[in-house]
Amino acid sequence: MKLSERAYKPGDEAGINRLYKLITGLDRSVSEYRWEWVDTWAGQGGIWLLFDNDRKSDDRLIAQYSLIPTPMSFLGKAYMAGKTENCMSHPDYRGKGIYYPHEKKYFEEAQKRFDVFFTTTGDVAKGAVGAVRRKLGYEAFDSWMRYVIYTDATSIKNGILKKISQKNKEKSALRNSIASVLSLALVGVCKLFVSGTDNKNFRFYDECSVPLSEIEELWESNKNSYGITVARTKEYLAWRINSNPYHSYRSLAYYRDEKLIGYIIFYQHRNGFIRIEDIFSEKCDRTLLIKMLKMLTRHAFEVKAKGVECNTLYGNRILRGALRRSVFMHVSFSLRDLFYPHKRQKPFHVFIPGYVEFQNDSYNPKNWYITDLVKEGR
Repeated sequence: MKLSERAYKPGDEAGINRLYKLITGLDRSVSEYRWEWVDTWAGQGGIWLLFDNDRKSDDRLIAQYSLIPTPMSFLGKAYMAGKTENCMSHPDYRGKGIYYPHEKKYFEEAQKRFDVFFTTTGDVAKGAVGAVRRKLGYEAFDSWMRYVIYTDATSIKNGILKKISQKNKEKSALRNSIASVLSLALVGVCKLFVSGTDNKNFRFYDECSVPLSEIEELWESNKNSYGITVARTKEYLAWRINSNPYHSYRSLAYYRDEKLIGYIIFYQHRNGFIRIEDIFSEKCDRTLLIKMLKMLTRHAFEVKAKGVECNTLYGNRILRGALRRSVFMHVSFSLRDLFYPHKRQKPFHVFIPGYVEFQNDSYNPKNWYITDLVKEGR
């Protein structure tokens, strides 16, 4: 092996995307790559490449360490965070002790630009990703929670039947009947939840008309109420939401006296569910969060979506409480989590240097308000 390292240069996209497809099985165009990594809201992301020059000239890239710039707020104070994403190692070189020194070298280099670092998927590759980060000083911080409210009985029924063995054909009719009753009951509960919803003061916006200036104004006047979270700046949202090539986002906005006091940014996923990318309310008002969730669920019924999905972290008690009170079900729950809560996987990893000030404990998950806005955006 003849190894060499350097930062990204224009023209590297083809090799990076080739390695990306080899590892993930997904195709990504040059323009999609440039949106995510080169033309971000804060300029080019951190991209460092490792080559084996003994390989064929068009197949020398064997590893990448990379960081997406993400604006973070610690009780209103702004910091630049680096989100690790698409950090890759060629399958031929795994287990040879090559990747870790590469990431370590450029992680130290990256600290000249970034204040805070985090990883959202430290449990992938059999936990190897998290192991690398913890070795660098990251802390396994918190677990992702997925909440769903169903608005389509057929989808619920099919999901129930998938979990029931169909080997005994004599009982299949009974199982089908039980699944039908359960699915209709769940949808009935959801309809009861949204009944009487008043659409007064609500507005829906399409992707290009999302009121980013109003959202930024709402953020600036309420950022001290949100502990540690992504900063909802106009520049970040224009890139992350409006310019995103993967999804066509819409927003549900709530007004009081013509002033924006809450919003949900969402999109309809190809699986038929409406997915919440971000939800935010004035003064972190849980009652307002519930009111907006209720309105979005009503919208899901109207557009015949299968339901609404929302992800957050286990420690985000305010949003989790609002979701539970809005009849959303925690579908990522397992009996193992119930009996062994201390053994929950914690794929969300963070690295916070000592100079980042926070009057409370920065490593306390209760102080974080996290939605899918923090993710890659694919």
